[in-house]
Amino acid sequence: MNANRRNYGCRINDELEYKGLKLITMENEKIKLSILVGKGTDILEVIYKPKDIDFMWVSPKNFSSSDINGNFLDNSNFLETYLGGWQEIIPNGGSACIYKGASYGLHDETPKLPWNYEILKDTSSEISIKFFLSLKKMPLYVEKIITLKEGKPEIYIDEKISNKCSEKLNFMWGHHPCFGEPFLSNDCIISFNAKELISNPVSISSNPLVKQNSKGTLIEFPGIDGSKVDLSKVLSKKARVADLLYAKDLYENWFAVTNLKQNLGIGFLFDNSVFKYLYFWFVYGGGNDYPWYSSTYNLAIEPWSSYPGLGLIESIKNGTALEIKPEEEISSWIKVVVFEKSKPASRIDEDMNVY
Repeated sequence: MNANRRNYGCRINDELEYKGLKLITMENEKIKLSILVGKGTDILEVIYKPKDIDFMWVSPKNFSSSDINGNFLDNSNFLETYLGGWQEIIPNGGSACIYKGASYGLHDETPKLPWNYEILKDTSSEISIKFFLSLKKMPLYVEKIITLKEGKPEIYIDEKISNKCSEKLNFMWGHHPCFGEPFLSNDCIISFNAKELISNPVSISSNPLVKQNSKGTLIEFPGIDGSKVDLSKVLSKKARVADLLYAKDLYENWFAVTNLKQNLGIGFLFDNSVFKYLYFWFVYGGGNDYPWYSSTYNLAIEPWSSYPGLGLIESIKNGTALEIKPEEEISSWIKVVVFEKSKPASRIDEDMNVY
């Protein structure tokens, strides 16, 4: 099924390329998605059309088509071809590791592979596309369906992973949406409800804000200088800090980021039977050395099945890795809502109402 050409309501354009790779746009009256099918189904843009604001971070590195297609950069290194936006990551989250004889790099392997697609529905009132692929190193089949509906600033994602071999497999499953300017600023407030935050065992930057391997809460976390830090408040790029933390024991299955000056926010509602943790990665100008050299300003709040972001083997050791039996299928979902609001979100309900 090919996309129908339409200039109103819900619509799809599947005749595009970006840096030599297949790109599809999905949009309605409220939002527009740009999906890089040729590389990971990275969602490069989530644009709120009434305010012409893209929520996604854009890498400052000037990648060429030949870079992305592996003629210069090392495609086994996630950061070498990280364009920004929102990635889906299966089966290895974080550090490189070896599992069942296969070598996995950082955030391997779904973000690095081309996906297939099939348009399931294409009307002015609703559009739906199925994206799918079989992994190269692990015998998993991954399928996700992205849907937009007329007049709604919402994204619906339904997914499933199938084990296509005769062995039990372990894997990690995560979503890596990364927010940036012009949406991200020190006018933003981060909201989620978790019992505990844990900082990474080792600082990811020479300029940490918080103590490594420490525990606290979103609004009160041990700072590197001994003070208590309110992590719900996004800092400016001038802060020159960067850190990685993990939210455990989530009380509710949502998070939101709200820009109080723009009266605009984005919220995620997710299946917490699969996504039990949130990774909290911020680079407020403090990502020193390769590849950013302190030039980036971004924030990622990431629903994950497992933690920490130190690779599949570590998550197997601590019992948080997912397990899938031969021929078994695991399903999940995520919903996203864009909202106009002059105060931080305090809750998102199952109908995507933001309070």
